[in-house]
Amino acid sequence: MPIVTEAHLEARRQQILDAATSCFSQDGFHRTTMQSICREAGLSPGAVYRYFNSKEAIIRAMSEAELHRNLALIEEIAGEGETRKVLSDLADAFFRRLDQNLPASCRVNVEIWSEALRNPNVGDCLRERVERHHQLFTEIVRNAQKRQQINPALDPRAVSRIMLSAFYGLVLQKALDPGVDVPAYLDALKALHFGEFWFGNRAPGHGERSSRRQ
Repeated sequence: MPIVTEAHLEARRQQILDAATSCFSQDGFHRTTMQSICREAGLSPGAVYRYFNSKEAIIRAMSEAELHRNLALIEEIAGEGETRKVLSDLADAFFRRLDQNLPASCRVNVEIWSEALRNPNVGDCLRERVERHHQLFTEIVRNAQKRQQINPALDPRAVSRIMLSAFYGLVLQKALDPGVDVPAYLDALKALHFGEFWFGNRAPGHGERSSRRQ
């Protein structure tokens, strides 16, 4: 009997995930069946069900794989030094991936978010992924506040949510319009975060109210 290596098993598993990504991006979550994933992967139902027993299990595997990749990336960059450089490098790493011919990935992410509103299993999986990212960015902000690099009056969890929203918002736009100019978006985002947005008079400070004509 031939020996099945771990590398072979992982390659087959990835083959199924790639096929599911293609199906979800083309037909959506609900119109995609396990049979259509089998056809796209070029595998028998028995081979596919050996790895995943449902579409929900496939989505969980997708989410876990993305989370592990992102955690490794954040860990690598977050230890590089000054907070401004860390945030700039993280923005480069995450946003430029959206400029590398990934419309299918963006569409699948939108499908997962939509399904998470109706399907508790998918919702739990997505919340786990988002919350882990949220915790990591909150910790980056909180540590920077302790070093007086970010305004300590700001709620670090709120800052973290704004950072994540900038990314998720672009994923949604990129799914709808693959031609979105990601480098220009990234330049504008950095200007907003790093104080280069306002020209001339500075905006009202934190907690101040600008006068408005009634």
